[in-house]
Amino acid sequence: MVAAKELAKNGHEVVLYEKSVFLGGLLAGFKMGKSYLEKAYHHIFKTDGEILGLIKELGIENKMVWKESSIAIYNGREIQPFVTPSDLLKFKGLDLISKIRLGVVGLWLSFDKNWQKYENITAVDWMKKYCGDKAYRVIWEPLLKGKFHDRYKEISMAWLWARIHTRSGSKDKNGKEYLGYMTGGFEQLITALEKELVKLKVTISKGKEVNFKEIESKYDRIIYTGPLKEVEYLGAICIILESSQNLSRYYWHNINDINSPFLAFIQQTNLIDKKHYRGNHVYYLGSYLPQDHEWFAKDQKEVEKIYLDYLKKIFPNFEGKKIKSINTFRFKTAQHLVTTKYKVPEYKVSEKIYQANFAQIYPEDRGTNFAAREGKKIAKMIEKSFKI
Repeated sequence: MVAAKELAKNGHEVVLYEKSVFLGGLLAGFKMGKSYLEKAYHHIFKTDGEILGLIKELGIENKMVWKESSIAIYNGREIQPFVTPSDLLKFKGLDLISKIRLGVVGLWLSFDKNWQKYENITAVDWMKKYCGDKAYRVIWEPLLKGKFHDRYKEISMAWLWARIHTRSGSKDKNGKEYLGYMTGGFEQLITALEKELVKLKVTISKGKEVNFKEIESKYDRIIYTGPLKEVEYLGAICIILESSQNLSRYYWHNINDINSPFLAFIQQTNLIDKKHYRGNHVYYLGSYLPQDHEWFAKDQKEVEKIYLDYLKKIFPNFEGKKIKSINTFRFKTAQHLVTTKYKVPEYKVSEKIYQANFAQIYPEDRGTNFAAREGKKIAKMIEKSFKI
């Protein structure tokens, strides 16, 4: 959408084809109460200049709200806060030396800008060496396993560097993190961007799969933005609960238990007031899985039961009868595998065909901010190709 906007602004005639009936990809949502809610959890960091610039350009910056984040870790059958240096020092399950090493490593990675030196070493090996075995086993191994399943030992430290380095910029001098969200949901951004495309006379076709052979002769340039054949992807399952029950005082919970069916538990209504969601609390239970995992074929109710049964272990007071609605979304290409042998896919496929995909966002991970950046980048490549 950003690429289409940039090219149309420069006078090109643009046609945008969307296989789905809705625009926005992984940012798209569904109606819940007075608001829209994303099918997969989203927020914005203070450092996300590209997406914030787009929001301002579209004139919807008044929709942005910033809230102090709250992060906790579920470890040893207990939920513990994990944001500030003080939280780290109080964290149970680690000795003092492990805590100091963990804090120093986090500080180092937040300031170190030389990500290239991390490319050829795995996150497992690097974290074991510098954080120590104890901190690695308690903090990093469950997160890496939860994120990349049985491929976690192959993941490049450059990927983990980017996650830590990028996020650190959203904290203030006291170590507090602030996250951004749009009142009404990020559907506001998709809608505003679609209106801008219409204004720029971009033709939008939804709900129809494109046959490349049929369209190749019709256009001077084609940008393909779907999954790439040369990239390995993991899938994801995201279960969204709407409940009258308040389970936690934290927004983001890392579930550091390798037996948990989900990696992250997010209480959306600790970031955005529950008045936007019919007065109920909203929760995300998210997991990453191999594309051939049995849960992608399993009946939806069975998958939901697995997740809710484990949720009861984390929050013994959880009551299923207080659930007002439950939505389950499964994504087959949700996360690319950034191994030490990872090669960023080429943008140019042929003289006419280009490809742009979140797998080309490197070393950072996929996200709306970098999607906006990539949209501008591919548009500039197309512009340049006409001038050569």
